[in-house]
Amino acid sequence: LYIVPASVNAFSSAPVIVPEVHPAHVTKITQLVQAALGDEGDANNNRYAFARDAVTNFQENDESPPSNELVYGELSVEVLATILDAVGVQENDVFLDIGSGDGALVLGASLLYADTTNSGDDAIDSGNAMKMCYGVDIVPGLVERSRSHHRILQDILQDNESFLQQSQANIELLLGDIHQPDSQLQKILDETTIAVCFATTWSAENAVGTSLQGRKLPKLSKALSHGLSSGCRVVIIDGKLDEEDNFEYVGDLKILCPDTAPYSVATLYHKQ
Repeated sequence: LYIVPASVNAFSSAPVIVPEVHPAHVTKITQLVQAALGDEGDANNNRYAFARDAVTNFQENDESPPSNELVYGELSVEVLATILDAVGVQENDVFLDIGSGDGALVLGASLLYADTTNSGDDAIDSGNAMKMCYGVDIVPGLVERSRSHHRILQDILQDNESFLQQSQANIELLLGDIHQPDSQLQKILDETTIAVCFATTWSAENAVGTSLQGRKLPKLSKALSHGLSSGCRVVIIDGKLDEEDNFEYVGDLKILCPDTAPYSVATLYHKQ
């Protein structure tokens, strides 16, 4: 996955308190998350197949959304790091991945801003700018898979990266419908300061317009308008929110992703 250079200044409407993640650290976290997900060799393709099977099985339920509404797609940890650095992570941010799938972005977000001052036995816990990392998905099979990946990651960290684990942000992966949040999900929405949504999740029924990057998502826009608190930074990949729903457009970042060739656009909004 590669990043197409774009102006990051458009995202910098608020002071950036936390330094950008060092490329070597991004690589390290990417490798840890890949190990937790089992992405080695052709295993990534197999994992995608199983994830998409989980979506298909869910859509066969008569009470589920229309079959042409859910599509499984996934961003890499490298892309997430670029997006978060562009947004400007601040101390005590609360991250939410809407449509979290296998949990890759939630796992990555919990570690990208976790670090130690040293790598040896005398390392000192330096904390984490991310206070909490949440993931929500409507597909039960994907939530089960993401929780399994989380457990595997914790085992890996305990065995090999104990100091990194000490400064990892807490993680919660839950089953829920962003359009009809229960009390637990609504509480999380209230807490959230950075929300990310890869909008290919809603490929047809929930979108207006045929251009991938220009699609309006009125249903999602209204749900987030009612759920998120003022000041929350919202990043929608390949979709647009309605500024009449109290979202202020801030800027765009162009990214390359195999799921959405030739490229995707991450659009940043501030909830008013």
